[in-house]
Amino acid sequence: MCRRCRRLKSAERKIQGETPMTRAQVSTIALIALLTTLPAPALAGDVILSGTVTSAVGEKMGGVTVSAKAEDQTITTSVFTDEAGGYYFPPLTSGKYRVWAQALSYETAKSTIDLSAAKRQDFVLKPAKEFFPQLPGDVMLASLPGDTPDDFRMKTQVRKNCTGCHTASYPLQHKFDETGWNAVLELMKRLNVFGHYLGAEHKGTPNIDFHQKELATYLARARGPGESSMKVTLPERPKGETARVVFKEYDFPKEPGNGPPQPSNDGSDWMLGTPSDLNGMVGVHDVQADLDGNLWIAYSLPSRDTTVAKIDAKTGAVKKFGVPDIEGFAAGSHGIVRDENGNLWFNTRSTVERSHGSLAKIDPKTEKISVYTPPKPMSGTAGTLDVDLKGNVWVTSPDGALRFDIAKETFTEFKSVSYKTPHGIGTVYGLAVDRTGNGWWAIMSQDLMDYSDISTGKTGELKMPPEQAVIDNLTPEQRKFYETFVAPDFNAPFAWAQGSRRLGADKDGDYVWVGNSFGGTLGRIDIRTKEIKLVPLPNPEAHQPYQVQVDSKHNVWTNLWSTDKVARYDPGNGQWTLFDLPNRGTEARYIAIAERDGKLEVILPYYRTRKVAVMTFRSEAELTALKAQAERQ
Repeated sequence: MCRRCRRLKSAERKIQGETPMTRAQVSTIALIALLTTLPAPALAGDVILSGTVTSAVGEKMGGVTVSAKAEDQTITTSVFTDEAGGYYFPPLTSGKYRVWAQALSYETAKSTIDLSAAKRQDFVLKPAKEFFPQLPGDVMLASLPGDTPDDFRMKTQVRKNCTGCHTASYPLQHKFDETGWNAVLELMKRLNVFGHYLGAEHKGTPNIDFHQKELATYLARARGPGESSMKVTLPERPKGETARVVFKEYDFPKEPGNGPPQPSNDGSDWMLGTPSDLNGMVGVHDVQADLDGNLWIAYSLPSRDTTVAKIDAKTGAVKKFGVPDIEGFAAGSHGIVRDENGNLWFNTRSTVERSHGSLAKIDPKTEKISVYTPPKPMSGTAGTLDVDLKGNVWVTSPDGALRFDIAKETFTEFKSVSYKTPHGIGTVYGLAVDRTGNGWWAIMSQDLMDYSDISTGKTGELKMPPEQAVIDNLTPEQRKFYETFVAPDFNAPFAWAQGSRRLGADKDGDYVWVGNSFGGTLGRIDIRTKEIKLVPLPNPEAHQPYQVQVDSKHNVWTNLWSTDKVARYDPGNGQWTLFDLPNRGTEARYIAIAERDGKLEVILPYYRTRKVAVMTFRSEAELTALKAQAERQ
């Protein structure tokens, strides 16, 4: 049965035993709207930009990333060269463009071209004298020493404690001696999960504090002034299907007062390394496409005018919408989903003070926002959402999940089995709804997966299997330390934690898939038997999944947030496929998929480099036709 048929059938069924809670408080609010309109280039016909990339010794280079951005515009298009070194852009509007070509260990080659006068641009790539800052996070993590028991323990600590808030490529692109790395760790252990400095008097994050001396010594050997203990192996460049994809990246405007007027590094030039979040980073957290293909983002950082925003997929124009908060701020958001009617649903929360979070809806056609607040003593909303096959909206709360009946406008609350535990507070992060209408949510710091039974109103709980190799390698001192370990937040895990972050459900199947970001695995949960199976990523020590989505062919998609890649897993044959992103230091914290007219789009918000990317696919036949068209120009 297809998904639409299943939804229609599901709508005919009545859920037994469910008693809706008190009607939610509903308010329709005035909007703070800001429209940023960007000048469009003159339309003088479409042009196919093509060319060849060779090395300095004349070798044809396949899998090279080639990007083009029109003058004074905010959309970047990127393609990859084929095995003969040729590249072919989809039709571009005529005008002046910046064009650049990149491959790991080579200097970025740059040019400008006027497509009204020329249609071809060749590049020659020269070897880079220093290419380490170019490397994506997974390559840096994989290169760290881990062959001895002591090195394995420290490599695990880097993976678990130095990548919770940012990609590994940001700290590891720098070099410090042992004193320098100790100073970095001294600072890091006094930051909370939001990156706020808590002061020198604050008791440091326990697991960093406990391992600090060993970690500083280990990192100084790897990224210090002397000979490095790292062994860098460059990954194979894209080829075949992974070289036929096309990326369109949309810039999101910098928040006024956040960083320099013109950020010096937006991730486009790999030679500059991974950008600092002080370089104008904005809170592009989650993203969805509406039924017209426009992109809607949930904005997670303090702003005067933005709770959510729309990017016009044709022009790149940005329109911002603010739900009023206090002290002149707009409320913040985090997650966003689309229902089958095209409405966008998102959470709202104060960015000024802790408050009772709400659920909000915006109609893309009318741009009207409605806000629904869970009645107390229910918990308020948190930050991850999903829609069930009846169109009802589920959203996380700090201690469970809420189901919003869109017809009755009422909330039903499901509490987590475990919340206050001897090892810390079980704050909920990810959520998904399976084909039966039951919600699943992740208690990340405790590696717990809770789920609802909507027929009884009760909640069940499962435990994600640990990383056994890490447990087996613990020292007696570590074992004693972890007996009384209390996680200060959901991002500071046990050494053996899987780190179940966000998840996705196969709406036409029997599995919920969990992104275990610290364990480098996907957790597959059978919704019938509650059996959990771990599926390792291609390199579990370096690939860290975040959000998970499942397409109509049951393929599982995840954003590898600590590197610049997207991964696809085919459960039918057990094969992984990795797709490179054209930007460095993206730090994508969500992935969305859109399927229209038999075509799949993969949509990614670049949190650190303030962009939204759309990846589309070209078949061999389509690329062959494009080549022929380019030759006839």
